[in-house]
Amino acid sequence: MIRVLLIHADNIPHYRVPIYSYLAKYLERYGFSLMVLSDGIQSDNPHEITFQLAEMPLSTIKIARFIYEKHIDIIIDYMELRHLYLFPTYLIAKGIMRKKIIYWGQGCDLADTKAIIKNLAYATEQSLSNAIILYAEHLKKYVPGCLHKKVFIANNTLCIDYTGLPAGLTRQDILAQYGINTKKNIICMGRMQKRKRVDVIVKALNLMNRPDVGLILVGPDTEGILDEIKDSNIYKLGPIYGHKKFDLISAADICCLPGAVGLSIIDAFHCGIPFVTEEGDESAEIMYLKHGINGFIVKRGDIQDMATKLTLLIDNDGLRSNFSSAAKREIDENGRIENMCSGFRDALYYVTGKPKDDFITQESTC
Repeated sequence: MIRVLLIHADNIPHYRVPIYSYLAKYLERYGFSLMVLSDGIQSDNPHEITFQLAEMPLSTIKIARFIYEKHIDIIIDYMELRHLYLFPTYLIAKGIMRKKIIYWGQGCDLADTKAIIKNLAYATEQSLSNAIILYAEHLKKYVPGCLHKKVFIANNTLCIDYTGLPAGLTRQDILAQYGINTKKNIICMGRMQKRKRVDVIVKALNLMNRPDVGLILVGPDTEGILDEIKDSNIYKLGPIYGHKKFDLISAADICCLPGAVGLSIIDAFHCGIPFVTEEGDESAEIMYLKHGINGFIVKRGDIQDMATKLTLLIDNDGLRSNFSSAAKREIDENGRIENMCSGFRDALYYVTGKPKDDFITQESTC
């Protein structure tokens, strides 16, 4: 077995745990033993940890010692520029210990793509790496062209085992559990932050002037942006996780998030819910949204168009059904966890020189 160490800086969030469990099992079939080194795991993690995990406050010396003691062959770099140990780790692990390093990420800071100094730092990190794994194909534009030969794509996605509403429960039953009595509902799910521009949905809802349409806001509000949002058909539910989250998404009609869509679009599409957002904020996961097919992308700041598109999907059951089918199909074809894992496998093959077709086929599940 070739020993692979994934350095995940900071705490591992809940949603990453089943991904790493699946990735470890997947890579094992191809001769790679995956270990994850991290500062820890987000508190109250509900998922079983089935991958090799080591937790410690990360520093260059501790990482180097771990690499030496565990006889690591390849390192997957999931660190960020703000971590002061990033480049010293490259210096010791690659320059002195002669280990192979694979960069994994978005290629740049998508919230600040024109930051010259920061982009130079990203380019340096990627140049030092032996291979680059990106979240999406369209992110290659942020990687210097001379490095494209060592770029591999692992479509950013989730490992979801949700199969639908519990037997005997209807969408109305789920909504009733949260006191939601509006006939049609728009859901916005994720961290309620200013950059998500939740106020745009509220303004669009006011323009719609539809007392039969509710807005369901789900997620932690650490910035207090929901304090001033009050309306009889707006439901602020706070954070909801696990299958209860997917039950609630499945009970809604449309998902809307004007800011960077992030992983919320995968949750929505897995449940067959069309997605509406604004243009402007780039994210890796926007690749899944096909305008006019499984959702809409409206001009940034065009509240009227946002209201129009939401109304269209709310009132046109046939169109919404078509978008729903297309959303499920998109995730089934391009957002499968196996697609993500194969990107890692191919990058590992590349840095070891192992041929792609030298593998054992075996089924695996989340």
